[in-house]
Amino acid sequence: MFIKKYLNDTYFNLLLDNYEIEYLKSFNEEHFIAVYELLKKYNFYFIDDIILNYLEIFGLSLDDIKMKITEMKNKYGDNFIYIIGQNLSLLNNYFDV
Repeated sequence: MFIKKYLNDTYFNLLLDNYEIEYLKSFNEEHFIAVYELLKKYNFYFIDDIILNYLEIFGLSLDDIKMKITEMKNKYGDNFIYIIGQNLSLLNNYFDV
């Protein structure tokens, strides 16, 4: 399963506890990588935690994710990545996950 390449063993085992194998296998690798790279581009330093707790984001369109990132930046300012990193539950306000 390609997602394992993006997580250490502990996080991958936790992911297996959080999600069904069939659901994990349903992700398109190219799209997953595109979302991963987009988050990386915006300096989300907690991508592993997003994968573990908000994997559904990786199934959304890139345009939707960009729009939500813009909304978060508008609300929280230039320091929005740090603010969200300190309280990941804020993602619930922007992503229907």
